[in-house]
Amino acid sequence: MSASGQQRTTYLRQCEGLSDIFLMAEDNPADAELVTEMLRQAFDSQYSIVCVDCFSKVMDALADGTFQALILDMNLPDQSGIDNIMQLGAHYPNLPIVILTGQDDLSSAIDALQNGAQDYLSKNHVTPEILARSLRYAQERKYIEQQLKKALDDAAYRNIQLETQAKYDPLTRLPNRTYFHDAANRILHRAMRAAGQVALLYFDLNGFKKVNDAYGHLIGDKLLQQISSRLTEVVRENDFLARLGGDEFVVITDVLESKQEIYPLVRRIQGQFDHVFEIDTHQIVIRPAIGVAFFPEADSLDLLIKQADSAMYEAKGDLGNPVCFYTEQLAAQFARTQKIEVEMGRALTRGELTSRFQPVIDTTQTDRILVEVLMRWYSPKLGWISPDEFIPVAEFTPAINEITRQAVKDSAEFYNALISLQNKIDKIAINVCASQLSSRYFCRLFLEWLDEFALPKDKICLELTERQIVENADICRDQIHLLQQHNIQIALDDFGSGYSSITHLLDLPLNILKLDRKLLDGIDRNERNQALTAGIIEMASRLNMKVVAEGIERPEEYKVAVELGCHYLQGFGIAKPLSIDEVAVFYHRAQSD
Repeated sequence: MSASGQQRTTYLRQCEGLSDIFLMAEDNPADAELVTEMLRQAFDSQYSIVCVDCFSKVMDALADGTFQALILDMNLPDQSGIDNIMQLGAHYPNLPIVILTGQDDLSSAIDALQNGAQDYLSKNHVTPEILARSLRYAQERKYIEQQLKKALDDAAYRNIQLETQAKYDPLTRLPNRTYFHDAANRILHRAMRAAGQVALLYFDLNGFKKVNDAYGHLIGDKLLQQISSRLTEVVRENDFLARLGGDEFVVITDVLESKQEIYPLVRRIQGQFDHVFEIDTHQIVIRPAIGVAFFPEADSLDLLIKQADSAMYEAKGDLGNPVCFYTEQLAAQFARTQKIEVEMGRALTRGELTSRFQPVIDTTQTDRILVEVLMRWYSPKLGWISPDEFIPVAEFTPAINEITRQAVKDSAEFYNALISLQNKIDKIAINVCASQLSSRYFCRLFLEWLDEFALPKDKICLELTERQIVENADICRDQIHLLQQHNIQIALDDFGSGYSSITHLLDLPLNILKLDRKLLDGIDRNERNQALTAGIIEMASRLNMKVVAEGIERPEEYKVAVELGCHYLQGFGIAKPLSIDEVAVFYHRAQSD
């Protein structure tokens, strides 16, 4: 360090106890002495000042110590002008600067203030009071500037965060559903103007739920992150990859000249799943099911998504060929689904949906009456529509609750019509969807319907399919407990259809298992099915659950199901779904035999 630098450092240390330390850059000794005297008068000696005579020494002094403000002459021997202010602002953005110069020029003052100075004083008009006020105001202005800048920076950062949260999936950092819709609509608009084509690839992961069940959600999340990283590597620069949620991903291409351009992309995506995913100590093999649809065959984004989604579900059913392009057959099915959706609202108001009641036989007490309520729909426009068609359409619309309310109303009519047999009626089974049961409002609503139609709660059993209840187990559990507090039983339908999990039987408070009809089909000739059915019945009995054998068609199946210990039997071999009058005749006849 130079001798002058050492002297300056020593002086700064001596000044540390004083309230204000100023730095002045002035190459005229007389002006420096005058300013020093003004400061003495203004601050009554409760200050200190370091004087330097060139710009380089200003920078040295600032490197050595901290000052409340800088009094800067615009014209210094080694460097002058606005550049001095800008350089100081770049290196010392928190330093208040007061210009004290002989230039009495308005444009220079404006330039100085616009480029970082807090005040501009003329040596010809300055007084101790003006100088003191200027130094205080300069410090206040600098503080306000800093606070304002911090607020603006914080707001900008929050805006970036909000935009990121609004547009990107937090787990995978891929664009989310909202961002995808915005980008996809722009791509389709561009394709429309260019009279081009666009492909949409919609896919999810076969067996992803099993990964979560086997290894936990943390491993499942890491798997999704690895998959996202791999997919990012193979999509083209102009393609748009997004995660819609869960294990669902979508790619919308840029404008294509021909559909054949999509084939290499599909192969690249499939290729990314050829290699094992290594996560912690686990090696995971997983494959996607991919559905592909094209614009302009689908003339809107909503239709494009629906077609690709339909194709994807078709692909899931064919594991040997897990890529499906939207076909004419699927198009016809989709068109019918749309018609069903349109007609459903009208059907409910016109009373087109009616209930049928299929008897269920108790193998130990044949005089007990058990029925399952099955909805039937005849549309004047579409003809007979099976529940397998209209229930999936209704499931995620308000219509599903209207259908369930209709079933409760018809059940009450059934109960009151069979007044002579009421003491024999044990259970009326009503089908509901897991999407309903996963709503915290549905159970209260269902209980209100039972009260509205005066249907005894202990006569009701709610049936859910195994797939529905297993996939929504955590959400459904609380609702099931609530229903059971009102003596309503819960039946798991289609058990053994491919989603079976013993852990779910232990975890969920179920009352009844309904065996999938595939287990009972030809059970008199299939010893393996007999062994499996016997095992399920034994297990259920130990868990205090009753077992219903569905799909009984032949006397031989009836006989074997009884021998294996099934508690209840149901199927066309016993009785088809009947009207209320037909049910009354059936049970009167059964009890007279």
